[in-house]
Amino acid sequence: MIFLLAFAVTTAPAAAQNPDTPIAITDVTVIDVARSVPVAAQTVVIRGDRIVAMGAASQVSPPAGARVIDGRGKFLIPGLWDFHVHATGQVFEDLFQPLLVANGITAMRDMWGQVPAAQAARARIARGELVGPRSVVAGNIVDGTPPIWPGSTSVGTPEDGRRIVDSIAAAGGAFIKVYSRLDPEVFRAIAHRAKARGISFAGHIPSLVDAREASDLGQHTVEHLTNLLTDCSRDRDAIRAEIAAAVASPRRWDSAGRLQRSQAARVLASHDPGRCRELARRFKANGTVMVPTMTVLRSVAFLDDSTLRNDPRLKYIPAWFSGRWDPRQDFRFRMLTADDWALRKRGHTRQLEIIRLFRQEGVTFLPGTDLANPYLYPGFSLHDELANFVAIGYSPAEALRAATLGPAEFFRATDSLGTVATGKLADLVLLDADPLADIRNTTRIATVMANGRVYDRAALDALLADAEKRAKAPPPG
Repeated sequence: MIFLLAFAVTTAPAAAQNPDTPIAITDVTVIDVARSVPVAAQTVVIRGDRIVAMGAASQVSPPAGARVIDGRGKFLIPGLWDFHVHATGQVFEDLFQPLLVANGITAMRDMWGQVPAAQAARARIARGELVGPRSVVAGNIVDGTPPIWPGSTSVGTPEDGRRIVDSIAAAGGAFIKVYSRLDPEVFRAIAHRAKARGISFAGHIPSLVDAREASDLGQHTVEHLTNLLTDCSRDRDAIRAEIAAAVASPRRWDSAGRLQRSQAARVLASHDPGRCRELARRFKANGTVMVPTMTVLRSVAFLDDSTLRNDPRLKYIPAWFSGRWDPRQDFRFRMLTADDWALRKRGHTRQLEIIRLFRQEGVTFLPGTDLANPYLYPGFSLHDELANFVAIGYSPAEALRAATLGPAEFFRATDSLGTVATGKLADLVLLDADPLADIRNTTRIATVMANGRVYDRAALDALLADAEKRAKAPPPG
């Protein structure tokens, strides 16, 4: 598995631990996420970073000299994934990655990590300077001209699109992150070159690209339902043509942005459930995966609600960082009027309808948060997202599978990840309560094991305390 190269050593010790000392979790109930059943009275033995034995406690004994963790009354699950984060780059690493581990997230897919920054983070983790999860990291965001985010790679021609795919693939990027302003011809060139290079592309469906075409071209994941409100409209072709005309005007995307805000009510009024169902079936047939990030969809629809500032988890976020969450300070939101915010809330309701419809049609969903965006809390918000999965119709077992085995299947890494089984990497979370009874029990964490390194409750509390202390420090630089 090429992704396991990125997984080699990605977790630092909370305290000195001898890698030669075996660990035995005894008399524990293992959650078999593949079959969605609990398996009681198991002993799981770990040596180094691997599970080396597992079976009935009456038949599997802890090895001599093992560190024994009493699992009676507890439940063992595979480590959780957050499938959409922005947690690479030293400021983000220090703020976010220890909190991910503290919340049982032992793996992440970073959607704008940049390969050199990811390599530097892994080196810091290997040296014991940082606690963090294993990671799969995209190359730089690939956007049109001008890009939405400063620092993105701006691509204006099909040839440039092909070159950037070659560059990201050569640098070791796990996939191509496509974004909203890509020209359709450039997007097609990227899709075709990515297929030829054997690298996937994922991210936003560009504003000028039909979702059906993006799926047909092989876009691996669609984040945040980008453009699906438009693609579920009976006026989708006219709406997109109007945006294209605005982009072709002298003020280009500035004009398009104003137009899109003015189109919002029309998009909602022209919703066509039949067209939406047809699109869902297309995604299902093509294997297009949805990463709905429902937690961030809600936060950016309700960002004008001042009560969001009452969340106690803000103590883990520095004021200099969370201050950016004021919509008046964010270039994406500061132009919005009261009417715009009301429409965004109506749009959020429609987004949830689309999500439920896609779920009913069997489209695969994977849970991610879009960490670094407003009112998302490292690790904590992944548990919120699992609760959102249950709210749209998943059983707790299905939601748990989506956050564990689902990503392993996505990356074809089930030989090493995704379940608690002999031979698998020791990414594990020991819970004080049954997650199959209530998905919120994934927050009842007793111990985290990340790549074989044990973080007991005291160590996890120390990570939380350190994060709270760090949040009170002045801004870097």
